[in-house]
Formats: sequence, structure tokens, C-alpha cells
Amino acid sequence: MIELDDDLLLKGLGEGSHEAFAAIFLKYYRSLVLYCNSFITDMTECEDIVSSVFVELWEKRKILRISSLRNFLLCSVRNDCLDSIKHRKIVETYAARLLTSVNIDTAALDSYLLYDELDRYINNVLDSLDPKSVQAFKMSRWDGMKYDDIAKELNVSRRTVEVRVTNVIRLLRENLKKHFPTI
Repeated sequence: MIELDDDLLLKGLGEGSHEAFAAIFLKYYRSLVLYCNSFITDMTECEDIVSSVFVELWEKRKILRISSLRNFLLCSVRNDCLDSIKHRKIVETYAARLLTSVNIDTAALDSYLLYDELDRYINNVLDSLDPKSVQAFKMSRWDGMKYDDIAKELNVSRRTVEVRVTNVIRLLRENLKKHFPTI
């Protein structure tokens, strides 16, 4: 096969010659893929990069002013490789940040779901118990009131409040251990 001069090929390319473009492609494609492979290890990506350089060469054939076809192709491939590497690093950094935030959000969501389930279960257990005992329990544990203050408000003895709160706590523990064995 006769190797055509780059200047003749560029002239033909500028005139829209498909034969000139095919000759440039055949002359440089393989060596450009190997050159690209010195930057990027994935051969499929190398082939894509080189192909996109040739597509750009064809699309801009009328406006390009190229003094050295070989240097133009090498520089184009090198620049596209560097752009690809930069893009990959940006994607990897973003993915790492996303995974980190997803793990945090997942942990928060898991905690929320566990808390929500536990809260519903506690309320179900409390709904099944004696309302007077539950009232004393809620005043003690949820409102932070002292036993003496609860006794005055409910008009019962301090000992009655202690018994009621203790019974509710015992029943909650028993029921929760059945449903949440790790608690």
C-alpha cells in the first residue's frame, strides 16, 4: 500500500474527500489507540477516545488549520485522555462523598425507623395497661415529675405511685424483650 503524504491527505480532507479521511484513519488509528493506552488502561475507552478525535477531525475539517497532522492527532488524543482522567477523578470523588453521606443518612434512617417502631410498640403496650398506672408512669418518666408531686396531683399515696410506675416498667421490659431481644 502506498503511504500518502500528510499534506496531501489534509488537502483532501479539507475538500471533503472520504478517501483522504479513510487513509488518515488507517494510517493513524492503531498507533493513536496504543498512545492513548499509555494514559488509560481500558482499551475500549482508548478506542472511544481515538474515535471521537477522528469524528471531530471530520466534523471540523473545513475550519481546522493543521500544520502537522501527526502532532494534531497526538495532542488531541493526549488532551482527551487528560480530560477523561480528570472527569473520572471528579466522578470518583463525588461517588465517595455520596456513599459517605448515604451511609450516614442510612444510619440515621435506620435509627429513626427503629425509634419509630419502638415508640409505636411502647404506646401499644401502654394502651393495654391500667390507665391510672400509665398516667403515673408518664408523669414520672415523660414529664419528669417527682413521686411526691405525682401523688399530690393524683390524690394517692407516694407508695401507690411507686408501685404503679414500677409495674408499668416491669411490664414494658417483659413485652419489649419479646419483641426487641437486643434491647
